Amino acid sequence: MKQILEISKVKNIPRFILGQGSNLLVSDRGVRGMVIHLTSAGPPMILKRFKNAQVLLEVEAGFPLSRLVRFGINNGLRGLEFLAGIPGSIGGAWAMNAGSYGKEIKDITVYLKTVSSEGRLVRKGEKQLGFGYRTLKLEPGEVILLGGLKLSLGDAEMIQNETRRLWSRRRTSQPLNRPSCGSVFKNPPGDFAGRLIEKADLKGVQRGGAQISARHANFIENQGEARAKDVLYLMNLIRTRVRQQSGILLEPEVRLWGCSLKEM
Repeated sequence: MKQILEISKVKNIPRFILGQGSNLLVSDRGVRGMVIHLTSAGPPMILKRFKNAQVLLEVEAGFPLSRLVRFGINNGLRGLEFLAGIPGSIGGAWAMNAGSYGKEIKDITVYLKTVSSEGRLVRKGEKQLGFGYRTLKLEPGEVILLGGLKLSLGDAEMIQNETRRLWSRRRTSQPLNRPSCGSVFKNPPGDFAGRLIEKADLKGVQRGGAQISARHANFIENQGEARAKDVLYLMNLIRTRVRQQSGILLEPEVRLWGCSLKEM
């Protein structure tokens, strides 16, 4: 990684960090530059087991969340259940401070190890991590390599049952049977983006191959032939209508590469 970053800097090549791309919308024109795709070379490592049943688990940024949840079940580790059904990698979850049902990844993160744009390795403890709502403050060009999670030992069957309960709850409320880039907009303080979009009577509205989900209005589904421009059109429509109806300007949760929303 250090060599790749040095090459991109010396040659002045823009670089983009890609995990599994589950919350990403890329321009139909693509992006010009170097795309660095993070994967994981091995399973998570249990670094410490404490007397009070606490466990420190170290995970590489490219490790898929689905496999991490399964690892927790197989090893009797509590604390990962809320990640069930969230797509992507743990690195992406850190970058977005992913969460559900009242918990966020910051709640179980002890430290992150990153590499700066100059190739310097950095270890950031809990007090140094700038987590916010669906954000993590990183320096320009900084890349997450791995991190440590604080979990606890528990009964594998109980952990599996809780994971299944949350997975079932997500499956019944979200359109997981259709391709999408997840929740499109952040929830504004004290409200839900999906409720505001539904209130604006936008459920089911379609543009090209993209459609605002009839199941959960904060998802835009790919009906088969959707283009980025179709999704952007619907995102702009949502922001305009919701602002007109509720006076709230929704902020995107989806990351945009090579494209942008209209200024409002």
